This record gives sequence, structure tokens and C-alpha cells, in this order.
Amino acid sequence: MMDAIKCKWRVRVTGLDIARALTALICGFLLAGCAMKGGGLCRTEPVMVLKTQGGGSEDIVALPLGDAEGTMRLFIREICNDSNGSLCKSGQWRVGRVDIATGNLPAPTAHAWRPEDDGKDSPFLPLGMSLVLGAEPGSATLFVVDIANTSAVRIWQLRILDGNIIGARSINSSDPDARAKLKGANDLQAIREEDRFLVYITRFDEYSLLPWRTSTWPALVKMRDGAPLETFAEGFRSANGIIDPCPNCDLVIASYWERRLRFISKAKGEINGFASGEFPIRPDNLTLDGERILIAGQHGIFPTFLNLFVSSWIPSPSAVYAIDIKSLHSGAIPQLLWEGGWRFGRSVAVAVPITGSRLAIGQISTPGILIVDCPAHTKPVNDIQSALPL
Repeated sequence: MMDAIKCKWRVRVTGLDIARALTALICGFLLAGCAMKGGGLCRTEPVMVLKTQGGGSEDIVALPLGDAEGTMRLFIREICNDSNGSLCKSGQWRVGRVDIATGNLPAPTAHAWRPEDDGKDSPFLPLGMSLVLGAEPGSATLFVVDIANTSAVRIWQLRILDGNIIGARSINSSDPDARAKLKGANDLQAIREEDRFLVYITRFDEYSLLPWRTSTWPALVKMRDGAPLETFAEGFRSANGIIDPCPNCDLVIASYWERRLRFISKAKGEINGFASGEFPIRPDNLTLDGERILIAGQHGIFPTFLNLFVSSWIPSPSAVYAIDIKSLHSGAIPQLLWEGGWRFGRSVAVAVPITGSRLAIGQISTPGILIVDCPAHTKPVNDIQSALPL
């Protein structure tokens, strides 16, 4: 009887079976990333690609400098490869900068900032960024998530004057549980509150689909200077990008696995339901553009996985959508702005409106920032709060 059972499970694998399996795998790859080329309000082919030194610009913020040319200074994340290595050793991460204006050909990216508390060897790996404008052109406060040590995430507050970073401090709480509460920090949204800031931080669990994961994972952390960290939304593991669409609104977060936006209460941190219908992409970072939210993301998990963990040059079809703030509800239909298809954009993660009715589009791990024309684009307004004195 046992022999019969053993024979029952004996399988013969032929060359044809292997060929069929490979064909199925390739088809699955194509279907997972299948995307219509073009069809959005923006032109598919970039007008230029800003060359970065290395690594992907997973998040970007744009600071208007207030000059006659409408120059905007983009702050990005990139890997150094400067030959002199005076400010940043080759292979280290930094906050870089590059200026862009209507019709100009941008210069190469330059060093903006990296920690100097331990010298040039200080570990630093920037991820999410949030910019709050100051009262004067070129002034702002920039907040950066630093995940160089995943078990001890740091939040940096950088002061910007005349477009240059002139001061920095770590604003990590003295909360004894801060390490555990900030583990998995992904993106953040800073909000000015009189003479201080509130910082909301999303936590994304990349292993959230595993069935044995516990439900004690808070999706949102609220940080105030000198106060214990507050955690909210227990068990929600899909929180990605975050935005504050207006002063009296709920926060809006990108729910990566659900392919939708969700409301989340500023005061109580409760998940208050869906803020959009389902996207064709998995939403990543969110950016304000006037009265709408820009949503960048990737079409398929499998192409994205290969792009991130095998080679940054493997195509990963991505797109950028927009949704009107006033129409946020569970059935809101997003509008397609840009679709890269298989040629342009590899695991796109952020889109920022810039001068000249254009978008600056950043990719997770592939170097370079795509600049695309959007003839129907509105006047650019960055991911910012109302201008108040620093």
C-alpha cells in the first residue's frame, strides 16, 4: 500500500514542461507590469533626465527660490561619487540639490547636507522628506527620515535659508520606547503648530502579507519636541506615503497593498475609511499640487521586486495619477497624468510639480530624475504648509 502511495507522487519532468514553466513566468512578468504607454495629460517621453550621482531619488521636495526665472531647488536623496570626497565619501548617502528653471539645462547635482556629528563616517540613509516653507523666498524647514540604523531610526530637522541648509538637529524623542515605535518608518508629514512642528510618520511593514505577522503594528507615529511618541492605527501595515491636504482636513495616506488612499485622523490617529477608489498602481509617495494630490506608484509587485533586488535597470512600469482634494471619497476616480510604460520610469515613487508646467519624477533605486511636460498642468505648489516665520 505504501509503495502504491509513493508511486502516486512520482512526477516526470520533461524539457517541454520546463519551457512551459519559463513561458508562464515570462508572461506573468509581462502581465504583472502591463501598462498602457501614454494616454495621460503629461507627455510620456521625458524632456530631460536630471543625472544624479547614484542611487534612486525615492523622495523629492522642491523649494521656490523666488527669483525672476522661477527657479526651484530640488532636494533629493542620492549616493555620493564626488572625486574629492571632501564633504561626502564615495558610496555614502546624502541630501543632494539641483536647481531647475524654465528652459534651463540644470547643472550636475551638488552636496546639500549629511550628518557631521561623527565625521564623514557617520551612518546616514535618507528616505522620506517633508518641506515646510518659511516666510521669505528660499527659506524653509526640511524633515528627513534616516533609516541607516533600522533599529534606531532618526528624524532630522534641517533649517534652510537662501536655499541652503544652515543648521540641523536630530529631533528624536527621549521616549524609552522610541526605537520600537519608529521601526519601519517610511514617510513623514510635518505640520507647523504655532512656534513648533508636529511630525506624523508612517510605518510600512514590508512583510505584512505573511500570515504569522502579529496585529500590534501601529501605522502612524506622532512626534512633538520633548513629548513621548504617540502611536495609532494598530494592525494597519500598508501605510506608505502621507500628506496633509488642508489645515482642517484629515491626513491622507497611501495604502500600498489596498491600492487606495485612506483618511486618518490627525487627533486620534484612527483610520477613517477610504479616500479614493482603487488605483491601477500601488500608491507610493503623495505630493500636493494646488487643490489636488499627486500619486506616484508601480504597476506590478514582481517587476518592482526585480528592479529593487536584482537590478535597478530592470523595467518596472509605473504611473502618476492625480485626485482632487474636494472629491476625496471612497469612490473617487483618479486621473492619469503620466504613464511610463516599459521604456520610461523604473519603480517610480514620487512626482513633484515644478516650474514650467512640468513634473519631476523620482525612482526608488534607479539613478536619474525624469522631467516631463504637462501642458494641462496647474500652477506648481509643493508639499508644503502655509508660509509662516521660522
